[in-house]
Amino acid sequence: MPRHVLFAAAAAVLAIAPLPALAQPPSRGQVQDSSTVPPPTLTPAAGPDFPRGAISGHAFVDYYYDVAGDPRHAYNASGADSGLTDLSMAATALGGPKNVGRDLNGIVIRRVYFQLDNDLTIKYVTRFRLEVDSKSLASDGKIGVAVKAAYLKVRSAIPRGDFSFGMLDTPTWYESEDFWQYRSIEKTLADFRGIGTRADLGAALKGYLDDQHRLGYFAMLGNGTGQKPETNRYKKYYLSLPLKFGDLHVAPYVDYENVPGGQDKATYMVFAGYEFRRVALGVEALDRANHRPAGGNQQPAGVSLFARGAAIATVGAFARFDYWVPDRGATNRVDSQLWIAGLDWRPLKNVHVMPNVEATQYRARGSAVAPGYHDLQARLTFYYLFSKPQS
Repeated sequence: MPRHVLFAAAAAVLAIAPLPALAQPPSRGQVQDSSTVPPPTLTPAAGPDFPRGAISGHAFVDYYYDVAGDPRHAYNASGADSGLTDLSMAATALGGPKNVGRDLNGIVIRRVYFQLDNDLTIKYVTRFRLEVDSKSLASDGKIGVAVKAAYLKVRSAIPRGDFSFGMLDTPTWYESEDFWQYRSIEKTLADFRGIGTRADLGAALKGYLDDQHRLGYFAMLGNGTGQKPETNRYKKYYLSLPLKFGDLHVAPYVDYENVPGGQDKATYMVFAGYEFRRVALGVEALDRANHRPAGGNQQPAGVSLFARGAAIATVGAFARFDYWVPDRGATNRVDSQLWIAGLDWRPLKNVHVMPNVEATQYRARGSAVAPGYHDLQARLTFYYLFSKPQS
């Protein structure tokens, strides 16, 4: 059969054969027949999977060099220098302030936090935190590890208020440290001078009095022993009232601790901070009454002024000045001034490289004798955060 006859026959078959209909989108204004559209597949919304947890933490590591301080050096049998290495150690030394040892230098891990947050439900959550601190050593002299937080929190136990029980963060410098933002460089005023503790065993209620979260409260009842077990029947009472008015932060604070033998202690502090677009200014004032059964009360007091800012996203700067009076009721005393300044370079989101200096000057009042030298420490501080998202 000729080839052209075959082609003609094939074309005729295709012309009369029924073709399958192709689905086309409806034209504008045309209503689509719902009977021809398959129903959508509905995927049920997955609720939170409980329990769920997150791991996080941070570390402060320094290289330090004591540029000024006591030039005398004495060594024990193992070759350890008797001089103090840290300005906060010198500030809280027994018997009054002491100098750091000039020319002492080294690398120190000032803090490592390892934290586990575990949500049992949306309402009930737990936190467990370990701290590594070069000042807290194990019995063999190695860097020790301590429990810094271990508590259960009930969210919205009352309207706009959470209840916590266990080893908790205290409200003592909660607001000022959060605003200062440079705990990696130095403790805030009360912490630096050994007034109070960051953690205590107890129960706390924290929340807001209004829906706009402008009027807050942080009330706590604790043992008063910090991270140590309770040793008596007396307790410590804490109260902070953080207030926010736009960019202005204000936080009055008071605590009272029963101590056997008529040695009760009361602390009064107020913090205020104002945050501009790129600059923040803060001030904190402290007054403490250490009751004594005889000889009058001891009244340490101080004020701290600080500023921080960032010219660009990856480079910032900070400065601070503290004036400290160990007993404002004493005629003979040694007052001190703390100066801090440094830069903050962030090469990565959670990594900070911060060259900084700390200096202490001593001023004798009356017949008191000040340390023989002023102190100056230069440091290169590395601060980094780590985290593992919730499982």
